[in-house]
Amino acid sequence: MENKKPNTSIECTVKQCEHHCGAENYCALNTVRIATHEANPTKCQCVDCESFKMKPECANGSCNG
Repeated sequence: MENKKPNTSIECTVKQCEHHCGAENYCALNTVRIATHEANPTKCQCVDCESFKMKPECANGSCNG
């Protein structure tokens, strides 16, 4: 497994993401892009991390983090 340096300014709990720092709940990217899929976002569920990249081992749906 590749050693990733956590960016402590970007907390993340999405363990299925290629940029997640394993046991630490941080992203390894320097910056992330956050966007919305709603015309008028009013809830957390209305926004997405567009920097998300699925881990290859999660592509078949069997990734537990």
